[in-house]
Amino acid sequence: MRLRIPAARLTATAALALATIAVGTAPAHGADTPGTPSDPPPGDFTVTLSTTPTATDYAHRTVDLTGTVTRADGTPVAEAPVKLGKDVLYNTWNPWGDPIDPTEREHLDLGTVRTDDKGQFTLPSVRADRWQDKGSLFLAPRHQVEFQASYDPGDPDDNYFFYASTRVRVQPVASALTYKVNKTKVRAGDTLVVKGKVTWPTGHGPVAGTRVLLRTYFESEYNAQTTTDARGNFTVRAKIRGYDKEFVLFSAPKDYYVAGASKDLPVKNVTTP
Repeated sequence: MRLRIPAARLTATAALALATIAVGTAPAHGADTPGTPSDPPPGDFTVTLSTTPTATDYAHRTVDLTGTVTRADGTPVAEAPVKLGKDVLYNTWNPWGDPIDPTEREHLDLGTVRTDDKGQFTLPSVRADRWQDKGSLFLAPRHQVEFQASYDPGDPDDNYFFYASTRVRVQPVASALTYKVNKTKVRAGDTLVVKGKVTWPTGHGPVAGTRVLLRTYFESEYNAQTTTDARGNFTVRAKIRGYDKEFVLFSAPKDYYVAGASKDLPVKNVTTP
């Protein structure tokens, strides 16, 4: 895939934009994007990228990245610098159905590797996972990790480079969420109290500190939140407003390899207009 963007070089921001362009290509192969007539592109190249394995699980989180850089006629390009990156993917919160990117990304640059005499490159033992030791800003994991490779063959200022991406499917551990509510009918001014517990199979990390979130209004991803104690117990409270009509409880584990759980609460707002 040949790309031209209004930026001097590929940066983290560019990688995010490119990953959006490349959604659905796993990997992408040499589809040309025409340049402007006044700015002729360099000779065509093809970048490929793949992972081994193509799926990961809790106990097996690393993949090997491999790919190639070739000219349009198939000739390998030796000593080509290839920039690599990864995005941990989340679903965008969009209850309005707006025409926005459905994917949120945590991006990390993985550095630059060079091709060998056969035009091949590799980066072994790359974690298909988050790298931050704190909860994500995003709350709806897609359980996919996207890897990207890009090669710029010419003038650093011509904005042309060639790109491929591929995605790894994450198989998370399931978790459970139990709860009790202090009332099933609420009115404006009431405090809804939800107590419960988050659990998942032993041997899959501590449950302490897991975020638990409560949504009471359909346009808000959440309206109240708390964290679990060492045993997974929690209490979350929300002050009810007259227009609160949707009551959903969900968890957001920090570990990308532990899936959250969600419950629709049997709560009804009976506030009279």
